[in-house]
Amino acid sequence: MEGRTGDDSHLVDRLRRGDPGAFEDLVIAYQHRVFSVALRMLGSRAEAEDLAQEVFVRVHGAIAEFRGDAKLSTWLYTIASRLCLNRLASSERRMIREGEETLTRLASSHASPAAELERSELETALHRAIAELPEERRIVVVLRDLEGLSYEEIAAALELELGTVRSRLHRARMDLKEKLERFLP
Repeated sequence: MEGRTGDDSHLVDRLRRGDPGAFEDLVIAYQHRVFSVALRMLGSRAEAEDLAQEVFVRVHGAIAEFRGDAKLSTWLYTIASRLCLNRLASSERRMIREGEETLTRLASSHASPAAELERSELETALHRAIAELPEERRIVVVLRDLEGLSYEEIAAALELELGTVRSRLHRARMDLKEKLERFLP
């Protein structure tokens, strides 16, 4: 939602005024991004859906507290990231990556079966490697490499120093490189 700053400030104003359609517009504009972060962090569609709903419920209840110092999307990522990290910290479970998206893509692909299998294996290994990262590294990889946020946006969303974001991302990428060595040329 880059370049929506003007639209976002108008949307925030509408939310604060209690405009009945504003909350729906907010959900429509950001639901896929919030769900995507939650799914990549939690690994479960059901948990990601629950968490995404919780994000929007919290936003609805706290819109008056949004100061506008950061972009609306950054604030949403902040809430989503904290809820994901809290949920991961509160449970002792290991992430289990469901392969339903891979199977769907496999069925609709036109690549050769061997090429598709190799791509599928790499994708599965990548998802597993990301899932095995410590939470503080996983969240920066998800926000930077999968969601495309800038270093500054990640620092704002996670309330970290810019150097800390860069350091965690570097360590995470080194971990991923090591875990995926057999797939590299």
